[in-house]
Amino acid sequence: MVVVLANRTLRVSVADDSPTLPEQRTSADPYELSGRGIHLVRSLTHRFGADARKDGKVVWFELDAAA
Repeated sequence: MVVVLANRTLRVSVADDSPTLPEQRTSADPYELSGRGIHLVRSLTHRFGADARKDGKVVWFELDAAA
């Protein structure tokens, strides 16, 4: 995990060796025990993304810091 604060933006990045990029589900069964993580991250952050790399991927989010 990498955490960087620059220009009033906090960016958190996490890398792994899986080439599969995350997908947000369009609908979720309320009784399922998984599958809500990407929805939560997108709901709570200002920007979110995932970048494919030759050895896996990096998933990141950004929050604008208060002035």
